[in-house]
Amino acid sequence: MKIALTFDVERDIPNFLDTDFGIKIGLIKILKLLEKHQIKATFFCTGNVVKQQRWVVPLIETKEHEIACHSLNHERLNKLSFEECKQNISNNKKLIENECRNSKIIGFRAPYLKPPSFLYRLLNDLGFKYDSSISSHKKSDSYYLKDYNIQEFHPINNYFLFRLPIGFSFIKKWVFKKELSILYFHSWEAIDIKRLILNQNNKLNLFKEYFFRIDRWVNTGDLFIARISKFINEAISKKAEFVTLKQLVIDNNIKSY
Repeated sequence: MKIALTFDVERDIPNFLDTDFGIKIGLIKILKLLEKHQIKATFFCTGNVVKQQRWVVPLIETKEHEIACHSLNHERLNKLSFEECKQNISNNKKLIENECRNSKIIGFRAPYLKPPSFLYRLLNDLGFKYDSSISSHKKSDSYYLKDYNIQEFHPINNYFLFRLPIGFSFIKKWVFKKELSILYFHSWEAIDIKRLILNQNNKLNLFKEYFFRIDRWVNTGDLFIARISKFINEAISKKAEFVTLKQLVIDNNIKSY
């Protein structure tokens, strides 16, 4: 049983809060937790985070985790043309590579898990080896696209359910029965999003986000970290192996379809 923990490193709830507490505080909590359990993860970073918080990529790399791309500014790439999208991802990759000492960037994840239809052709052109943008329960957890030389890893779009007691129990049982699971989280889930929302001055946005987007704030912060820690402990007790997506590609441990 292999488990890949993946984290999108972006500003707090992009296009709503757009603060950076999840980077300055949440990311540090996540890295400390992973170090405590001595496991590695994959971090998909946006270009604006890399540019504005230049310590992020070197720190992740120093901890020997994988770094991958997540667009420039968390745009909806399926709204862009091929050339606009290609330039966006190319710039994202260059920004990360400029901050890395040794890491080779081979992975990508589209914001909102909404990739453009031409994504695989574009990623192949830019030298990527895998994508993790498509959440699906209809296909294998991973499959190889021979025409594009790209491996697709399906993330389990679980981040909200994972923070709920019933959802947490369900996801654990499901994951522990699978040969491979790619779990999907955000750096901002490690901070108290509810507190940030309640501090908003715009009352209409506060009402909408608090009552209609409970998925964005419920059980975030220390409760999220505690749940991740509990999950890791249970997975280790079941002899699970925690891997990065790059490791899966390099080791060629994934069956191709």
